[in-house]
Amino acid sequence: MNRSAVCGFLYIFIFCQSIIGLALIGQGSAQSTTRSQAEDLQFLLPAIQGWKLAETPQLYSPENLYEYIDGAAEAYLGYDFQQLLVSTFQKEGTESSLTLEIYDMGSPLEAFGIFSSERYPEIPEISLGLAGYLEGEVLNFISGQYYVKLLCYNGEAGTADYLQEFGQAVDRKIKNKGSWPALFKAFPAANLVKNSEKYIKRNFMGFNFLSHGYAVSYRTEAGEYDAFIIEAGTAGEARTLLQKLLEFYANEKVPFAPEDNRYRQINKYGQEILISQVKNYLFGLSRLPAGLADQALPTFNQLKLNLETAR
Repeated sequence: MNRSAVCGFLYIFIFCQSIIGLALIGQGSAQSTTRSQAEDLQFLLPAIQGWKLAETPQLYSPENLYEYIDGAAEAYLGYDFQQLLVSTFQKEGTESSLTLEIYDMGSPLEAFGIFSSERYPEIPEISLGLAGYLEGEVLNFISGQYYVKLLCYNGEAGTADYLQEFGQAVDRKIKNKGSWPALFKAFPAANLVKNSEKYIKRNFMGFNFLSHGYAVSYRTEAGEYDAFIIEAGTAGEARTLLQKLLEFYANEKVPFAPEDNRYRQINKYGQEILISQVKNYLFGLSRLPAGLADQALPTFNQLKLNLETAR
């Protein structure tokens, strides 16, 4: 083999080794990231005197979340779920056990979104994290980007105390607690149903072109109805979304009719819907019982004013 051939062979050999090395570095980096994420969540595991881990904590990703919550995984993925750590603790010398689930949703807003989709206004709230509730053997709360769920088995009279002790221990480890979604401040307070706030990230009202929806419920002696805000990127985008919505119903038997600075529809269930636009927001009222729309106009007008003056 002549000198040129030898040099060429060495060049190819070195090049291939470099590619393999870079691939291994990349693989190592990915594995390191996965380990780092797992370690971050494990840092949130509490150490409670008299309790011990009953088994090795399990980590779930978007790819295999269905293995743990088959049937409900899509709801979590719809809020950009990141990872889940599941741990089971046993109280020494007893039959009491507790399952702790820590869902990393990526941001406080996504954590609030999935939390709000699972709670009911009538469930007693608890002062823990940003928001939470305790019902029987279950304690769920959100803090920062985390949705924390606890379930106690065979706790008997100590169930509530066990749940709160674990919940408080986890919450103390979360440094950034997050804050209440600011847009909910735009909803008028009068007659608002406590704990009815919901954030719907995708497919708001069942339309795939509507996203980032905020909704609350109102209750009066005459009936109940909902109010909503849809946040678009710009005023132009909001106008486009409103037009798409109006065009959709224009082809149906229940079109929206223009009325002053808003549009009104009476759907096939006899309920009224009011909708309008302010800046980059669509807003309105829905599920209005027949005849209640005029009484609910003060809520609509105040919501409009609040959005106009919102920063």
